[in-house]
Amino acid sequence: MKPFRFCPACGSSLLEPDGEGGAHCESCDRKWYRNMAPTVGCAIVRGGRALIAVRAFEPEKGRIDVPGGFLRLGEDPIEGLKREVSEEIGLEVEVSIEDCVQMVPHTYGSEDEWVLALGFVGRAPEGEPVPADDVAEVRWVGPEDLDSLDWAWGHDGDLVRRALAPPSRRRG
Repeated sequence: MKPFRFCPACGSSLLEPDGEGGAHCESCDRKWYRNMAPTVGCAIVRGGRALIAVRAFEPEKGRIDVPGGFLRLGEDPIEGLKREVSEEIGLEVEVSIEDCVQMVPHTYGSEDEWVLALGFVGRAPEGEPVPADDVAEVRWVGPEDLDSLDWAWGHDGDLVRRALAPPSRRRG
């Protein structure tokens, strides 16, 4: 998110952000912060293989990531992850907060907006994935395939590696 230039409450010009990222409004005495947007992603595992997605649109069109996306305002991360997986590939994923194995801040898009990516390991015991929404293609991959994939974000490759590792080695 770009820094605020004007106060969202009263429209007055804001002072430059302080060291913590807060921009103060002298007119209404409020402080506005530039925060990361939360995203969720899921390495879905079935039969020793993980499901990966090929991005249909920019940013990173044609590159590999995992099913997921941005959380809605106030949305629970697990519910948001289930919604995103359903929208993108039509599967119902089994996942809980204990399946969160990764939290990575990174930039996203051409304007380098900051996001916080929450990575989960999930299961989808039934059904076949069908690309939809912003997914062009899906594939099941094994550990031997991971190094040759063109990952949109390196942390998604790390997430899939963790998902395919023995459960005792997933947290890192």
